[in-house]
Amino acid sequence: MNNPVYTVVTFSPVQSFIEKSRKLRDLYGSSYILSFLSWVICQVALKNGFDVVSPALPNITQGMPNQIILKGSASRSKMQQIEQQFNQAWRFVAESCQDWLENPVVLQVDDSSPKTSHRDYKFWKRSWDSWKNYAWEFFYAIGKPDESITEVREKLNQVKAARDWTGINWQGESSTLSGTDAITYPEMGQIKPLHYNYQEEKTKIQAFYSELNQRLNDSFIDRREQLNIPELIKRLITHENITDRLRKKLLQLEIEDESEQVTQIAKELNPQSFKDLNRLKDETDEEKHWTGWFLGDGDGAAKYFKSLAGKDNQEEDKFTNQFSQEMREWGQDLTANPEKYLSGKGRMVYAGGDDFLGVLYNADQQIPALDCLQWFYQFKSQVWHKPERKKITPSVGFVWAGPQVPQRDVLQHCNLAEKSAKGTGRDRIAFRILFNSGNHLDWVCPWWLLDMDEFSEISDKLSVTQSPTQNLIESYQDRDGGKNWTHFYQDIAILESRHAFQGKKVKDSSGKWIEDPEINLAESLLDIYLGSDWQSIISNPRHWFNLYSEYEIQKFTGILGDPKNFDQDCQYHSSFNQELKDLAQSPKAKQAFNNWVISLAKVGFHLTKEPQENHERK
Repeated sequence: MNNPVYTVVTFSPVQSFIEKSRKLRDLYGSSYILSFLSWVICQVALKNGFDVVSPALPNITQGMPNQIILKGSASRSKMQQIEQQFNQAWRFVAESCQDWLENPVVLQVDDSSPKTSHRDYKFWKRSWDSWKNYAWEFFYAIGKPDESITEVREKLNQVKAARDWTGINWQGESSTLSGTDAITYPEMGQIKPLHYNYQEEKTKIQAFYSELNQRLNDSFIDRREQLNIPELIKRLITHENITDRLRKKLLQLEIEDESEQVTQIAKELNPQSFKDLNRLKDETDEEKHWTGWFLGDGDGAAKYFKSLAGKDNQEEDKFTNQFSQEMREWGQDLTANPEKYLSGKGRMVYAGGDDFLGVLYNADQQIPALDCLQWFYQFKSQVWHKPERKKITPSVGFVWAGPQVPQRDVLQHCNLAEKSAKGTGRDRIAFRILFNSGNHLDWVCPWWLLDMDEFSEISDKLSVTQSPTQNLIESYQDRDGGKNWTHFYQDIAILESRHAFQGKKVKDSSGKWIEDPEINLAESLLDIYLGSDWQSIISNPRHWFNLYSEYEIQKFTGILGDPKNFDQDCQYHSSFNQELKDLAQSPKAKQAFNNWVISLAKVGFHLTKEPQENHERK
């Protein structure tokens, strides 16, 4: 039997394309375009006789990853054909938007009679053509018959290192969303530096976006917005007229969208779809509510794939495909059956495999913050690990956002909270209280402190004499035996005001004076408010740091997380040893422990309050 030949394909930029989102529609649009382009690669590859190893379910557009693994006879000419079709598919996306924009339309201007809008669009043609031709970079690596998927992936990384990028210059004012690239309007590209009139340009831009607002309404675009071409494409591609145009253009690539997936996004994002989530409602007297937003992603997929490198090619192929199918089916189920997972507490915005965004809210009344918190008590065991246990862990950022916080800021804080969860050490959740002023409070904790099913899974790795019967938050009792977190919160505030957590000054190895904090106060507060069982678990340095397997796959999630956050030279270990014991005695680790307890008190206070106005207390 001949050894299979693997080819790995990807494109960029991805992260920067998704970032800078002001509306949920931006996120949908960018995610949709990335999935659509990956789907086109898969469809063209299938037509050329390849098998698609990953992603699994290559005929399903939603949630497509941007790295594609192909199996079959490959050649430079075949890959160039796939690249050409990829580029043409993107041009079709851009052309569908441009054609719609240039189509004359009848508009109502003030109280006058309706008028047909006629504009001269010749000036912006060059800018549109530049974005059609230079928006993406396409990469591929063809393996040899004896090379594994892992080896071909490594070859792809080498290919990506030798980039051949063409940047797009611009003149005039830049986008108000990202601050880069020219604002899209018909006269863009016409500017003559010696005769540039800022006020005249501003007037033309405002007129164009007012016209767009009339054609689309506020759910698509605000008349005050000024977007560059890619940003406008991301917004427009969610409109039904434009996805219809795109679907017709696809026929030129001889790709059939039999299940109408290309146009499905516009149906899901009709203007009424997010009416109950509009954070800037026109009715100023209408009560506005706090809402909970969560953004999550799987941890360490690359390390999981690296662990497959020791298997033969056929086994690696099988496990790679199974992993992709498992995560894609989970994302589809999460999106298709939100009631099953969210229990009527909110909705999923998107779930594209191992990455997802959702919101917890009640349409007609304030959802209690405690309801949101309690939903996460079983997130890992009953949402992530359903219907079957996953091979990777999740990291989630949860933002409890004030009603006056703009949507753009909420989404940015979701990203920051998720990065905090990953940066601390993965396999955990970062809670963020985001006040109307923009101030925020954070607390990050491993799932096993909240999810008792997960606690049972790792209990044999803990040094405990007696296990708690409730999770960390449920175990709370105030000095009166109740559940009022004000007592804990106030004790922390008083101790902080007296600098009680600071400790004494000592010299570090370089001779610099630093604080060497004591943790006995934090330990005592844990004992008073959370009980001796949890106090003994949290205070034990054996539970502070992550432990890892030989492939650096996390096998235990420590409370303080990645030991390299405290010492870059620290090695990863599979068990608690002298190096980690010494690390736990470092001032940096002890300060992190104190901060963790302080943050627990503050965030716990806000997330366990009865539904009412959240006061800005830090």
